[in-house]
This record gives sequence, C-alpha cells and structure tokens, in this order.
Amino acid sequence: MKYRSSLFTVNQFLLFLLLLFTMLYLGRSFLIPIALGSLLAMLLVPICKKLEDWGLSRGLSAGISVLLTIVVIAGVFTVLINQIILVGEDIGSLQDRLPTMLNSFYDYVSDSFALSREQQEGYLKEQLKAAAGEITNFATLIFSSLGLYLVNFVIVITYAVLLLLYRDRLKNFVIQVVRKRSSDNVEDAADIVEKTTRVASSYIAGVFLVVLILAITNTITLYAIGLKHALFFGLTAGILNLIPYVGSLLGSLLPVVYALLTQDSSSVVVMTGIYFIIIQHVESYVLTPNIAGAKVDLSPLATIFALLLGSFIWGIAGMVVFVPILGIAKVVFDNVDVLKPYGYLIATR
Repeated sequence: MKYRSSLFTVNQFLLFLLLLFTMLYLGRSFLIPIALGSLLAMLLVPICKKLEDWGLSRGLSAGISVLLTIVVIAGVFTVLINQIILVGEDIGSLQDRLPTMLNSFYDYVSDSFALSREQQEGYLKEQLKAAAGEITNFATLIFSSLGLYLVNFVIVITYAVLLLLYRDRLKNFVIQVVRKRSSDNVEDAADIVEKTTRVASSYIAGVFLVVLILAITNTITLYAIGLKHALFFGLTAGILNLIPYVGSLLGSLLPVVYALLTQDSSSVVVMTGIYFIIIQHVESYVLTPNIAGAKVDLSPLATIFALLLGSFIWGIAGMVVFVPILGIAKVVFDNVDVLKPYGYLIATR
C-alpha cells in the first residue's frame, strides 16, 4: 500500500512537469514578454522606490525608471549598429589578404590529408554557397521580424510599467491567498514575498553589473592589445555573457577569429586568446559568485539544466530568462519548509 502511494505521488509529479512544460512551450508567445517584463520590473524596483522616497508619485516613478531603461538600451544598440557598420567595412578589406591565407590553407590540407586543390576549392565553394543562402535567409528573417520585435519590446515595457504600478496589489494578493488557507502563515508569506522581490532584484542587478564590468574591461584590454573595433567586441562579449557558458564562449571566439583574419602579427591573436581565457575564469570564479551568485546560490548543474531547458522551450529568450527564474524559485524554496529539499538540490552547498 505504501509502495502504491509513493508511485502515485511520482506519477502526479511527472504529470505536473509534463503539463507545465507543455503550457510553457505552447504559450511561449504570451509568456516570454511577461517573463521579460517581470525581470525588468524586478530590476527597476529599487530605482522606483528611490524616486518615490524623493516625493514622486508611483506612476511617475515607474515611468521615469522605464524611460531611463529605454534610453540606455537605445544607446547601447545605437553604438552596436554603428560598430557593426565599421566592422563590415573593415571585413571588406580582407579581399587582399584572403588569397594568401587560402593558399596557405590549401597547401596545409594537401600535405596533411592528400586532397587536391581542385577538391578543396569545390568543397569550399559548396559550403560558401550554402552558408550564403543561410545568411541571406537569416537576414531576411531578421528584417521581416523587426516589426514583431518592436511590438514585443513595447509589450515588455508595458508589462514592466504595470507591474511596478501594481506591485503592492500583487503582494497583497499572495497574502490574501495564504490567509484564506491558514492565518498562521500570513506574516511568513509577506516576508517571503518581500525577500523574494529584494533578492531577485539584487540578483538581476548583479548580473547586469557583471555584464557592465566585463564590457568595460574587455574594451579597455582589447584596445590596449591593439585589436581594431575594441568597443564592438568588448561590448558584444559583455552582453553575450547574459547567456551563461554559451554566451561567454561565443563572445570570446568573435574577437579571436577577427584578429586571426585581420592581424599580421600572431601576438595580437595570442594575447586576445589568453586574455579571454583569463577573464572567463575571473568571471566564473570571482565576479559572478561574489556579485550575482552571492544573492542566489545555484549549482553549475542546475544552471546548465535551466540553460538547456530554456533553449529547448523558449529558444534564446529561454537561455536568458530561465536561469534568473530558477534563482528566484530557489529563494522561495529556501523559505518554505516543504520546498527546502528542492532548494538544497539546486544549491552549490
């Protein structure tokens, strides 16, 4: 009888997970803006409270907070677009270097793998043709989706403003639900809601602070090394760090490959590669654990699980959103007795 009861509990849990992930996948177009808006609102709560302490109304405080965010995002994207144009113009100058590089590559492959130059050229042309088609399709998709991205951005901003306006109402809703079930847990529920909001806000702010530190450090170091367009590669590598593990790897590969293609001296390539190896270790073991990880203690296993699951369900947005959501969930787990085992499972200690 006890075995049947345990089996029934496991089946209920598995069914709950199946329904949850199915709803997340089918409702992604509706849920992604809500998740992004909620994280943005949590990030802006301290700023909004500070403005309210200065005597501004809640609506005006929320509007100013979100407006400042829009200005920052617009400024970053403006810089990135200008830098992308400059990088594109510089890549066009590679046509003088490519023949020499290709000849060296052909000779190396011929000596190592006994493939003739004609075979290599034929294979390379096929791959370039396929890549050109994929790039064209991707660019077409990006430009055709700009309107949709703009609409989603407006929706996210709207959610953030509304959540900032009605954050007390949402908190009171949770307290009323708890009061209806058990009046003894009302104070605990209020404390959990307050702690969750505070820790989540600090965690998300910590993540963006790490991105800012990396962007500045990357730009200064790449400029000192002598790599052209240091601002673009430094800023891009910092922003990509929002995606754990994958983002930092991609952000380091871009400048290394660019240096390999454009620099006559191998020392720039070597120094760029060494720098990103060092900065990745500093970010993983110093910056993130002490700035963001100090607020929410997530194990690497739980982080990778959230990253892969988010990518499977919501794509790139899921890779960005699921890790902080899991961090927020851990705050709840750690403060609810029944859920404490789950908090222990995804913690590092």
